[in-house]
Amino acid sequence: MKKVLFSISMLMLSCAIAFAQADPKAYAKEVKNAQKAVKTAQKLADTPNSDLNQAQSLIDGAMKYPEVTSQPDVWNAAGTVQKKRFEAEQAKLYLQQTPNYDNMYSSLYNVYTNFFKCDEVEKTAVDKKGRPVKVKYHAPNKKFLVDNRGWLINGGVKYYNEDKNNEQALKYFSLYIESAQNPMLAGDSAIVNDTLITTIAYYASLASMQLKDYKSVLKFTPLVKQDRENHRYGYEFTASAYREMGDTAQWIAELQEGVKKYPDHNYFVGNLLDYYNNSGKFDEALKFANDMVTKDPNDSFMQYVKGYLCQNLKKYDDAITAYKAAIAIKPDYAEAHSNLGLVYCTQARDYQDKMPTNLSNAQYKKELEVVKGYYREARPHYEKVRELKPAEQQMWLNGLYSIYYMLNMGPELEEIEKLMNN
Repeated sequence: MKKVLFSISMLMLSCAIAFAQADPKAYAKEVKNAQKAVKTAQKLADTPNSDLNQAQSLIDGAMKYPEVTSQPDVWNAAGTVQKKRFEAEQAKLYLQQTPNYDNMYSSLYNVYTNFFKCDEVEKTAVDKKGRPVKVKYHAPNKKFLVDNRGWLINGGVKYYNEDKNNEQALKYFSLYIESAQNPMLAGDSAIVNDTLITTIAYYASLASMQLKDYKSVLKFTPLVKQDRENHRYGYEFTASAYREMGDTAQWIAELQEGVKKYPDHNYFVGNLLDYYNNSGKFDEALKFANDMVTKDPNDSFMQYVKGYLCQNLKKYDDAITAYKAAIAIKPDYAEAHSNLGLVYCTQARDYQDKMPTNLSNAQYKKELEVVKGYYREARPHYEKVRELKPAEQQMWLNGLYSIYYMLNMGPELEEIEKLMNN
């Protein structure tokens, strides 16, 4: 639709230029009438209870003349008409009436676009003698935009929360954010001291994610990363956007940065480990974990990650060392206890599988004692997990069953079997 309207406006402009060339006097008269129409429209806009539809119609008719659009007057008049419409709906709120919110917010949006264009044109416009026109619209228009900028947030929230219209929500959130960079407003103290812009960037990113507009996501997340409460989502949304765009290198780089900054946020390490798992790049993952542990040996989470990676690479001694380091830092680290117990049980099974079948009875007992030694090492860790997280049986139930069975612990085994049957 926008392309069609653009084509129509270009056609109108082409016709105007062709007409000007064919009949300069008649064209000059039309331009003069259009300029008068702009003044009439401005007067209507400034007059209480006037016909704003008539004013808008006059402005629309004048817009086809480049001599008119090259001056700030028409853009100011267009913005003022929309301003009056916005204020008329806004006034209903103070009168405890229900405004037409769609009209109210769309009018405000149009105020911004027209006043921004007015300011842009006013800076470069010249009169008939080539002299810069007097700047008269900038100050009052800027004040209105600054004073009412918060209503853009209200519009975005309305469409995001109530209407579930992410496209419309993004429209208003975007304008709120981008207006801070417009030359007309940039540098104003209210804009410079705006503490909400990073939070609105978070909601703009949310709307963009739901629209699968990943370029917009990447446009807003640098601000989200600065937000006091939602900063981690700046990295999460950035990583997700790169993944959806198929940029694996940037996705992994953002995940790694996220792990460094937010080691307790499962999104980053979970996706990073999934990537390494699915691509079989455990050595690359282990190098990353080693670098992180070297950077901060007291980071229990990265010690755990190192242990997990070593476990997958069947470097069991290194895994045991890393898990023990994690537990030493954080004694109630249930996941580290569980995985450490699993490593010992895995070593026991591996050792048992490699035992020769033609052993003498005495030698078999000796080898079996080695196997039991692994289960004895595993036992306190699985029992600790049960103590820490009794409801999460998947972390300890099967492990304790194997241990109690192999160590001939009858009463304990019977209890575990009852739990398994239930």
